[in-house]
Amino acid sequence: MAIKQWGWALLLAAGAVTGSAWSRQAPPRHWLGVNGADWRRMDPDVRLAYVEGFLAGAALGQAAATASDSTGVRTAIEKLHRDGGLRFAFGANVYSSRISDFYWWKNHVPLPTWHAFLEVNTALGRPISDTLP
Repeated sequence: MAIKQWGWALLLAAGAVTGSAWSRQAPPRHWLGVNGADWRRMDPDVRLAYVEGFLAGAALGQAAATASDSTGVRTAIEKLHRDGGLRFAFGANVYSSRISDFYWWKNHVPLPTWHAFLEVNTALGRPISDTLP
C-alpha cells in the first residue's frame, strides 16, 4: 500500500516539474511580429511553407476585396493569376530566396517578415497597388 502511495506521489511530482517547465516556454510569436531572427531559425522547408501561406493569404485578401462570395473569390483569384495581376506574383522559391538575402543585412533582422515581403516585392518591380504599370 505504501509503494502505491509513493508511486502516486512520484507521478504527481514529475507532472508538476514537467508542467512547470512547459509553462515557462515562451508563447509562439504572433505572425505580425515574426522577424528576421525568426526567419533565420526556420528550416528551409518551413520557410517555404511560410512563404506559400503568405502568398495564399495575400491572393485571398486581394481577391476577396472584389468579390461577395466564395465563388466570386475563386473566380477573382483565377483571373488575377491568369492576367498577371496578383500583387505577389512570383513563386514561393523566389520570395524565400530574396527574403533570405534581405535578412543577410543585420540592420534588417529586427524588421517583420511582412515588411521584408513588401521590400522584396518592390525590388522585383511589383509595388503594392491595385493598378499595374
